[in-house]
Amino acid sequence: MNVVLDKSYLQGSSVSKIRQMCSEHRLIMTEVLFLEILTTKTENMVKCFKKLPEIENPVALVPSVGSLIRYEVENDKQCSPIETQFLKIRYEFNKHLVKNQFVFTKKQIDDLEKWKELTTYNTLGFIEKAIVTDNWLPVLKGYKPGDSPDPISDAMKIVATEYDFIIQIYDQLRDGIYKKHKALWPEPSKIGKQWILFRYLQVHLLATIEYIKNYGKESQAVITKRLENDYLDIEYCIIGAIADGLATRDKTMAKFHKLLCPNQALFS
Repeated sequence: MNVVLDKSYLQGSSVSKIRQMCSEHRLIMTEVLFLEILTTKTENMVKCFKKLPEIENPVALVPSVGSLIRYEVENDKQCSPIETQFLKIRYEFNKHLVKNQFVFTKKQIDDLEKWKELTTYNTLGFIEKAIVTDNWLPVLKGYKPGDSPDPISDAMKIVATEYDFIIQIYDQLRDGIYKKHKALWPEPSKIGKQWILFRYLQVHLLATIEYIKNYGKESQAVITKRLENDYLDIEYCIIGAIADGLATRDKTMAKFHKLLCPNQALFS
């Protein structure tokens, strides 16, 4: 079984549990997990790498969601099954990462800083989109934290179960992207649940609804570390939706995965 591993599960599980998961399933390390590990505190980075088996190809590596979207757009076909996107390389993690002896080069440090800056920028963009989500989901108009949870539940149910609703939004975005960038995305009639484009829209919409539930529609776009982490978590859920399962200890991502993939495996 191909199972996407997220940072919360990796950090919150014992060495024996992670190694058991590796022996029973094919764990998937997304690009965002690798980068999150490299940019966390040194002691946490070392602990994470120590939990993975010291063997060749201990986990399957997959590119970012952005790269998977580019694959679908450029090839006009879905990027699933997910194993077709595994990086076809033989590798072992540098042993110095486990021993806390790894020294990053200046270029590596600069690249990681650029990634963190990009994460902040993308999180701000996510918040700006979140506060206008009620254009697509009028049930959320005027919603404030503490209001009845019914509009939130209703909106999430629409996103998770109404195929035509997602395709309608995709079609609108596709037209806008073509007008602005002259880039032609796949025809809406081709898109389905095994496309990363489809799952991208679903998970982002669920995340914006969750944002409105917690902060309200009229909130100011203020970036916090928690919001940046929430934004990064979205990638695990998107890729998990086209894999066979998700391993997460994050309650929100677990909730999203259950909504979108009720028949898939969830390890939490």
